[in-house]
Amino acid sequence: MDTFAFISWDVNPNIIESPIMIRYYGLLMAISFITGYYIVRKFLINEGADAEWIDKFLFYTLVGGVVGARLGHVFFYDWVDYKDNLIDILKIWEGGLASHGGAIGVIISTWLLSKRVTKKNILWALDKIVIATAIAACFIRIGNLMNSEIIGAKSSSESAFFFQYDAEKSIGRYFDAEESNVNIEPNDSIIELDGTAHPLAKVTVHVSLDTVNSSRYYEHFELSNRGNIKNANDHFFTINSKPEIITSNGGSTIVSTIGIIPRIPTQLLESGTYFLIFILLFIGYWKWQWYTKQGFLFGMFLTLLFSARFIIEFWKEHQTLDGGASLNMGQWLSVPAVSIGLFFITRALIKKSA
Repeated sequence: MDTFAFISWDVNPNIIESPIMIRYYGLLMAISFITGYYIVRKFLINEGADAEWIDKFLFYTLVGGVVGARLGHVFFYDWVDYKDNLIDILKIWEGGLASHGGAIGVIISTWLLSKRVTKKNILWALDKIVIATAIAACFIRIGNLMNSEIIGAKSSSESAFFFQYDAEKSIGRYFDAEESNVNIEPNDSIIELDGTAHPLAKVTVHVSLDTVNSSRYYEHFELSNRGNIKNANDHFFTINSKPEIITSNGGSTIVSTIGIIPRIPTQLLESGTYFLIFILLFIGYWKWQWYTKQGFLFGMFLTLLFSARFIIEFWKEHQTLDGGASLNMGQWLSVPAVSIGLFFITRALIKKSA
């Protein structure tokens, strides 16, 4: 194997960094809610619902979805980090949303909407909201890609992504340098580690340090990342290569070799799957009038989306840490969601045929 083809993902997650920072993730989330609003609005008009319900649908589901997704991430995945810094729970702009928590939040907010506003069965509202939620999930996963987060397992496929921007940012932290002062240039060489081939790359770091301090910084960087490819967020590893340090009036330039870790772009797998689920539910609503079988659309959404989530988790890095023998948190949470979905599908079909 002489070459190693992959895709370098060198995208800054910030669209605008000053004076007000605007991120792709935030923009895509906003687009998802706006799109969802008009989709639900069209459904409500089609069914002759009260016009004043439209804005209330958006408010309840927006608050419920965001709050639920944030708390789901905190309690399901990262409570150890948040329990001593509760104020950080409010820093939603730093990322950290869980789809399972968002689903729970939407269900609770829809229940409140049904009790306080529509006075209809909660399933009447959920059958509409889940269609908008499917396209929102599609947009949000694209936002995850822009953030270089929710990455997959390491891969030698030509479609694998090397998250170069995030790797350069991570390296910059070791040298107190901005990511703009770090550059990674992949080449055609490879290295075998743990029975897996990895591409090599030249990494260049520009720092305002003298030669001696630059050497110390590099030693810390090299030791901290030597052969370390098991953590879920790793994009590179060091290989005990001797750096070249070039000193100038502006500081030092450190040139060395690292191994890089291309990964399966699970964000795209999920986004594409969620889009297909949206298309199916949307057509089902309009062409096959699934909304007349109360709870059927809700059940289809839970069953399809969380079945897909369960399967895609097998391609995520944390699933491989123990040899893939056990299920992770996302999969355990998907099992009851699929079960509930199947229950509502069966219930809707039985009631319709009765």
